[in-house]
Amino acid sequence: MQKFLIPVTLFFVISCAPEQSADPNIELVREEYESYFNDFVARDFDAIASHFQVPTMNRTASPAAVLSTQNEVSAFFESMPIQDGYSYSLMDRIGIYRLADSVYYVDLDFTRYNTSDEILFEGRTLYFFGNETGSWKMFTAAPVRRDG
Repeated sequence: MQKFLIPVTLFFVISCAPEQSADPNIELVREEYESYFNDFVARDFDAIASHFQVPTMNRTASPAAVLSTQNEVSAFFESMPIQDGYSYSLMDRIGIYRLADSVYYVDLDFTRYNTSDEILFEGRTLYFFGNETGSWKMFTAAPVRRDG
């Protein structure tokens, strides 16, 4: 009888325990990032700039670029070299993590394709978000080595 009561008791305790609340900021950061990603694929440079707080630092260029205005962010992305034949990008893996109350980062693996759906580039970038303005905006982006 005791062997039966232990699993039943454990099930009861687990099922009655209060549910862990998810971090609502992760979803807000995800929404902001996905909007940026869609604007990037559409090559809408002013919309891209709207996802950044300024000043912002972009380490995808060499040397790193510090951009002080929304116009500079827009111009940076407009002049950013991208693979010849680029048509679209897909997210392969996305992770969103809290570093502090007001700092989160997106860890993204992505692939860029041409119009024939051939892979042009596979990459990984970390995007750091803050909410100094009251909404989640990027303040830096840095490429990192892609695993695997």
